Amino acid sequence: MPMDTLSVLSEKILLAVWKLNVVEAKPVTEDALRSELSDSSDSFSQELKTLRDLGFIVTGNEGRTEYVLTPLGVAILRQIEEDKLQELR
Repeated sequence: MPMDTLSVLSEKILLAVWKLNVVEAKPVTEDALRSELSDSSDSFSQELKTLRDLGFIVTGNEGRTEYVLTPLGVAILRQIEEDKLQELR
């Protein structure tokens, strides 16, 4: 299952996209995501590519790369959060 292979950074990126209300028609730039997560690591772009390859986010270009959660990305994020709640029990 893909959730088992997601890194902590990938999970944080999905959550940041969600928090920035980036669902369907509200894209966010990579710079905005980096700022939200205070992350300047070289692996950040690779994590975005991995999430895109898995179908959890999609990209579009209007002079810069922007990211949007897919319905699958929302479902995976929900499952991650449910798993975390189960761990608290």
